Order: sequence, then structure tokens, then C-alpha cells
Amino acid sequence: MCYLSRKKDLINTDSYHVTYHRCLSTSYILFGLVPFTKRLLFFTPIAFCFGGFLFGILRFFSYIVLLIKKGTMKFWDTNEKQFNKTVLIVPNWTWFGDDKDINSDSFLLVMKSFLANNVHADYNKWIIPYPSGHLPSSLLKFDNVELVDMGHLSTFPPLMRIQFPHSFFRKMFTNYEIDTIWSHLPEWTNQLLIARRYNVMTQPVYGYCHWWEIKENGAYKWNSFVDNINGILQMEECGVNSKWVKNLIIERASEYFSQKQLDKLEQIIQPWYLGCDEHFTSDKNDVPTILFNHRDNGYTGFKFFFDLMDEFWSKGYKFKVYTTTSDIDKEYVEYVGNPDRDTYLQNISKAHIGVGAFKDYSAWSMSVTDGFSAGVPYLLPKGLCYEEMVGENYPLYNDRTQLKEWLEMFLQNRLDFSYIDTQKITHKLAWKNSILGWKTHIL
Repeated sequence: MCYLSRKKDLINTDSYHVTYHRCLSTSYILFGLVPFTKRLLFFTPIAFCFGGFLFGILRFFSYIVLLIKKGTMKFWDTNEKQFNKTVLIVPNWTWFGDDKDINSDSFLLVMKSFLANNVHADYNKWIIPYPSGHLPSSLLKFDNVELVDMGHLSTFPPLMRIQFPHSFFRKMFTNYEIDTIWSHLPEWTNQLLIARRYNVMTQPVYGYCHWWEIKENGAYKWNSFVDNINGILQMEECGVNSKWVKNLIIERASEYFSQKQLDKLEQIIQPWYLGCDEHFTSDKNDVPTILFNHRDNGYTGFKFFFDLMDEFWSKGYKFKVYTTTSDIDKEYVEYVGNPDRDTYLQNISKAHIGVGAFKDYSAWSMSVTDGFSAGVPYLLPKGLCYEEMVGENYPLYNDRTQLKEWLEMFLQNRLDFSYIDTQKITHKLAWKNSILGWKTHIL
């Protein structure tokens, strides 16, 4: 199918103006030997018509050449795969740089799982920009994904969110037939639409928001939360990790936005539950082993947890802590991270329990679902999104005092979580099941 109107923005109208007058000049030259009075009375209209005819022919063939170059018109058979739509992804890269493998980025894990499990994904082409020098090579196996270098970005997420690469995205709208925009970074979304304003297409925008700069996530005083909400308001629909976080975000937005906008957010923001890998189990360690596979940040309770483990170690308890942070120099710590996801999951499967020491953290922890996939039950808090993850009958701790009590009971062999049916949890959360609730058929 040819979309000639979509090419309008690619054509330099000034060059057409020049071409037209050259055609007109050519026609005058052809009739240049005709006496002036006859030219004036008779041949001038003919010259205008002939010039316009030449201009039309040239313009027609320029369109044909452009369409052939773009691949939207072919006069021969081709083995190149054809797609229903081309979807531009606005990415949310937060894990790249020194000692950080972009292939372990949570956004990438979501995209890989989506592409591998969504039956609609095969019919579309997915354009995914990435930061210079950090190729997400694990996406190369998908023949319907095109990776595009978008230039350098800060490896510090709060700065990355204000570094919208407008020149790059304007070129994307010029060089590609974009049908739909799927933004995983609402902070860039409104700016993206401004950069697109000279383009003749007005693609629908859908979203998925993984993170908000709010106090519950340890946000700085000056942050991008208002930009985030402004971006979500431009979307047809925006997926989030839970009903709980939807309510939290609308509550925080009420500090800045009118009731009319809050009502709009109520319609746009919808829970699209994140999934997990297929369930498996393996033999456990002989030594009591606790899994803490979270980032070294305040919102994960990192310092609280390791201070607590130091206290237990000083009391003479013997245990191991598995972690995915490579620079922890403690006698009881063992690093189990690995660039190969299957190896990583096999490593963590040997732990007896995992810990989510979250206090206010608004995100759905994919580290926790990794553990569930590997047959590791978790100690998790009440009052966040985890009731929706694990169900009503799962034992959740009330506060950090109770978490400390449970951990010490575990080290004393008085807390048994082996009865937790992690397989039932992962079956419900398996990507092939959870993704059925996503409205991705509209992309």
C-alpha cells in the first residue's frame, strides 16, 4: 500500500518551485525563435501548459523513486518480511554504563518478554532506539526489531529523563513510516509530540510507565513528575504495574492537576501486570541462604537490609546472602549476577527465601518475580502492590520490625516458607498469561 500523503514532509517544496520554473524556462527556449508578437498571443499559454506538463512528469517520477527507496512500492517479488504496522518505541533505559550491562535492563527484559509472548507482536515492526555504545544485543534475535542508535544519554536516570534527543526523533519521523508510538518514558512524550508537529502524520500514542519520581521512590525535590503526568495525558492508554500504583499516582497528581485532568488520568492509566519466566526448582544450599537481588538504592531498603545482616552475623548466625550487586565486600555475601539470564535464574534458585525490604517503593519488583520463577518464596510487605502479585492468602509482613523478627526466626530454623506454592504464583504471572490483560492488540 502506498501512503503518498505520508511523504509530504520529506519533500523540499522549494526545490519543486525551482524545478517548475526550469521546466517553464525550457518550454520558452523551445519556442524562443518564434516572433515576439506570436509568442505573446499564442505560444505563451502553450509554454505554461508544456512547462506544467514537464513539472508533473518529474514530480510523479520523484514520488515513484522515493517510494521504491523506502520500500513501500516494489515492481518485483521480494523475500523481505512485510509488517502490518511500524511501532516506534520510546525507551526507558536506566541500566547501562560502567559495570552495567544494558542487556540486564528491566525495560529490555519487559520488551523481550513482550515480543516473545504476544501473538500480535510478530505482525508489527518495532523500532527501538538505544544509547550510543550500549547495543542491547539480546534483541538482535528478533527479526521484526530494528535497533537505532539515538546518541549519548546520561547513565543517571534523573538526568536521562530530561535529555530528550529531539533531533534524533525528528529524523525518525522523517525517515520512517511510523504508524503508532509506544512510549515507555512519559517524561519524553510531550516533547516527542512537539518534535513531531511538522510531520503530516498524527500517530496514536500508547504507553507503559515503569517509574515515577515521587517521594515514595526517593525522588529529589526538583524532579520530572509533572512532565511524566503531562506525557501520560497525551496517551490513549498507559499501562502500569498494579491498581495500587494507579491510585497512588493519581493521588500524587492531585497535588498539581485539576479534577478534570485527574478524571482523564483515571481513564488513561490501566493496570497491565508484568509477567515472569516459567517456573522451575532446583536443590537448595545446605547453608541457610537469603536472596537480595535488588539494586543498591534507598527505595529497595538496601542499607537497612545489610545493616540487619551485619547484626545477625555479629550474633554468630551462619548464612549466605545472594546478591546481584558485585561490589559488596562482606564475608557472608556471594555475587550471583550473570549476563546470561538462564544462568542467573539457576544461580538464585538455590536460595531458601528472598527478601523485599521495600517500605514505600511504588514499583512492581521484577527481581521478586525472578525469584518466584526460580522457586524462591519472598518476605514481602503489606500495603503496596504485592497483594496483587501474590494473592490474598500469602503471608506479608506488617513493618520492618516484623521483617527482622521473621528473618531471625528463619536463621533459627523456626520459619518455614517452603509450603509457599511459588508454582501457582508464577503460573498466574507467566508472561503468556499476564500479557493477555495488556491492550497491546491496539498497537
